[in-house]
Amino acid sequence: MAETEPEPLILDPDEWMDAPQAVIDAILARTGPRLVINASNSGALPGSVAQLLLAARRTAAARDQTLLIVQPSQAAQASLSALGLDHLLTEDGV
Repeated sequence: MAETEPEPLILDPDEWMDAPQAVIDAILARTGPRLVINASNSGALPGSVAQLLLAARRTAAARDQTLLIVQPSQAAQASLSALGLDHLLTEDGV
């Protein structure tokens, strides 16, 4: 029986800022070829959340996983672009 991919992590900037350790633990617990983060309901991303995304990308790369941010809201796209991190929206995350 094939293993199913876990549900995507939900990008909630307020929650991620308030409880970064819970997010870090959730990222580290993910297995499989992809680390998927759903940003469809995200508002603007502060720098601390962007740092968590960069750390998630580095963690995924070290584990031979692909970081994939799916369905980013316009606010999330604009924030990542303004921070020079819009490359995180591509499948290869480079």
